[in-house]
Amino acid sequence: MDKPIAGYGWFFKRIDNALEKEANSNLQALNLTMQQNRALILLAHAEAFTLSLKSLEERFGAAQSTVAGLVSRLEKKGLVEALSDPSDKRVKLVRLTAEGARLHSISHQKVVDSEEHLTSLLTEDEKQTLLDCLKKVYEAVK
Repeated sequence: MDKPIAGYGWFFKRIDNALEKEANSNLQALNLTMQQNRALILLAHAEAFTLSLKSLEERFGAAQSTVAGLVSRLEKKGLVEALSDPSDKRVKLVRLTAEGARLHSISHQKVVDSEEHLTSLLTEDEKQTLLDCLKKVYEAVK
């Protein structure tokens, strides 16, 4: 590429597209999408493997209907269970099942593999510098 055709955004978008395509391809064997895997990750790192539906909405930055649909699909696969909060029946909780935890551990390695592929041309110092810069860019846009 002799002359850059665009700025940072162009590269961020292309990298995001490539990473999502690879991740979805790798997760396809597990019958998961990248978004479904993200939900499993969030639940796997939550206290008691449980989050409220509202908390998932906030972490995804998505509408209630979008996250409810995602949870519904994961529930049909037996990876999560939806239940009411015992202290407030209006609050819906989502909990990772044993099968969801098992799949999370497998899918986590696939994500690690994708990230290793993404940064395979970088040295360890360059990887750390890239991560530091991405954190700063994220802080500026959030």
